Amino acid sequence: METGGGSINDIAVVSDTRLLVIVHATTKVILVNSQTGGTVAQVTLKGGPRRLCMFDNIRAVVTLDDNSLQFININGDSLELGRSFRVNGDVWGISRSEDRLIVSYESPPWLEVLSMDGRVIHTFSNQAAGVDVFKGPYFISTSAAGMVYVSNRSKSTITQLDSNLHAIRTYSDPILQGPRGIISVSADQVLVCSHENHRILLLCPSTGAITSILGQQDGIKEPYALTYSPSQRKLYVVPDEWSGRIQVFQQQ
Repeated sequence: METGGGSINDIAVVSDTRLLVIVHATTKVILVNSQTGGTVAQVTLKGGPRRLCMFDNIRAVVTLDDNSLQFININGDSLELGRSFRVNGDVWGISRSEDRLIVSYESPPWLEVLSMDGRVIHTFSNQAAGVDVFKGPYFISTSAAGMVYVSNRSKSTITQLDSNLHAIRTYSDPILQGPRGIISVSADQVLVCSHENHRILLLCPSTGAITSILGQQDGIKEPYALTYSPSQRKLYVVPDEWSGRIQVFQQQ
């Protein structure tokens, strides 16, 4: 699927026919028809958008490169800017757990749980832990049970934490190389982009097993971000941050 834009940083499913797509180079977030790739609506932000997460298909939150978060309202086939607020550093990843936001920072690497108005509720940092748990935590995801998963690009690991940011386990495997996008699709299934060996991997947190489900033979090259539609059993993958394309895979 060609979206007509370049430098796709993140994607999310809005509905069976709509995707929300971050186009960093143009400081835009666009609403895309997932069947045709055509742009339905777009909105321009005050800074460079990095990551996004959804709320009940009518609201999204985007991290910006000016150390802020921006809410976006989705009204049918239109996008509108909502409120925004500053955060405490160079913010990248974002996810949600019920009525809280979970964000990750690059330098130094740490995570925060925030209220919807930006109040800090919990933090977890390498410095406080006394060990380098995170290194390059650019993408995060949260399961329905509240487990937080962080892909550590520079360590080639995935870290699991609870909703209060207590570290539970770190997963590693030789097949996991330079992980980027990550998404929890069920209680024991986490999908991750293994960017440097051109694979989409499946992590089963209960066993720690990491297996390949898509690779170069499927057209995967340097996967950067991904999202999943449970109702359609469709996996959407950004094959290369700079390609402006989204690949669609029907799961059996």
